[in-house]
Amino acid sequence: MKEHCTRCGLGFEREPGYWVGAVVINTAVIFATFLVVFGGLVLITYPDVPWGMVLIVTMVANIAIPIAFYPLSKTLWSGMEMSWHPLEPTEIEEAAKRMAG
Repeated sequence: MKEHCTRCGLGFEREPGYWVGAVVINTAVIFATFLVVFGGLVLITYPDVPWGMVLIVTMVANIAIPIAFYPLSKTLWSGMEMSWHPLEPTEIEEAAKRMAG
């Protein structure tokens, strides 16, 4: 990932540890994925649950979904964080300087 936006010059990581929120969002999505996939498969196939198939499908989903969703979790986190912590004047000035030269 680039350090700054190529269109406006804004720095993406606003402070150390900034992306922890994105990791939390992604973790919540992983848990929700597990509950939906595992619970759904068990409910659909009950009473003769094919546990091997349930395990494989759940594992594939819990590996693929977080990898695919991580960029979106960063976008969501940036939007959420900016809604309660707007850009500071120094951030705007630094972004303008980056774009100017």
